[in-house]
Amino acid sequence: MIELHIHLEGSVRPQTLLELAREQGAYMPTHDVEALSRYLRVPNQITDLSEYLKRFDLAFTVLQEKKAIRRAVYELVRDLDDQGVLYAEIRMIPQYHTLRGLRQSQVVEAALAGMNRGIEDGKRIRANLILCTVRGADEKDNFATIVEAIQYLRKGVAGMDLVGDEARYPTDMYVDQFQVLNQEGIPFCVHAGEQAGPDSIRLAIKNGALRIGHGIHAIEDPDLVELIKERHIALEICPTSNLQTGVVADIHDHPIKKYYDAGVRVTVGTDDMVVCDTTLQKEYKLLEDTFGWGPADFEKMNGYAIDAAFLPAMQKERLRYLLKEIYHG
Repeated sequence: MIELHIHLEGSVRPQTLLELAREQGAYMPTHDVEALSRYLRVPNQITDLSEYLKRFDLAFTVLQEKKAIRRAVYELVRDLDDQGVLYAEIRMIPQYHTLRGLRQSQVVEAALAGMNRGIEDGKRIRANLILCTVRGADEKDNFATIVEAIQYLRKGVAGMDLVGDEARYPTDMYVDQFQVLNQEGIPFCVHAGEQAGPDSIRLAIKNGALRIGHGIHAIEDPDLVELIKERHIALEICPTSNLQTGVVADIHDHPIKKYYDAGVRVTVGTDDMVVCDTTLQKEYKLLEDTFGWGPADFEKMNGYAIDAAFLPAMQKERLRYLLKEIYHG
């Protein structure tokens, strides 16, 4: 399985959050791991976005030290490996881990150290980081993240993403960022078409985005769907997350089936493994139960994910070989 859309900060083990909070003297709403797990899980159709984002505050509270960041990334890589993930691109927001004095360079170095150790100790997983800039954040902080991506590109950082409140901070505010990424040869994706309409997606694509995070509202514009197909843009779909945030009211109405049937390169991701209480296996099961998809469909989607991964051709070939081995023996 290939995981292209997972956020570190929404995927930290509850037990780890408690232990780090205890070490640091940081606040947690409960000291019981089961109660914390329930607190972190978001119900479907949450009406207040701040209630959703509150779950991430706990991770940001304790992931302000290099040791904590190394541990969280290490454990996530090991968890994904145990679940059978062959390759993951793990998103993180470096600037949100600098609240107690770390520089973004130290944050990225710590994350890379944890990731590399997780790969070494794992069975066969490979992974890279995706560094995220944030809509509404200070421009200086966003460009500092781009500097780190330039520094570590192809040294554990695969590319970049733009995340955050798409409705309040529209995509056209970030064209300057996209221009720099294009000039520096940094592949990037954009969270778009989740809180805003098709134009947000179109603008991201026309400014060089190779993948779109979510992209739910593209379905409203047939011409945009054709553009996505023509450009071989991958849509990173996270079904459970889309239900939780209310972007999709009912899984049977999710546009992923229309995209897939139309030949759009859809990939399946977890978004936030702990907050969404999901795994790739759970996402596949949800789609299987809803749309009747089987192994051939998921093999095809994983093939799309390999094609869309920010990887050199030789590494993609390795993944294709492993994928074929899994599905065909």
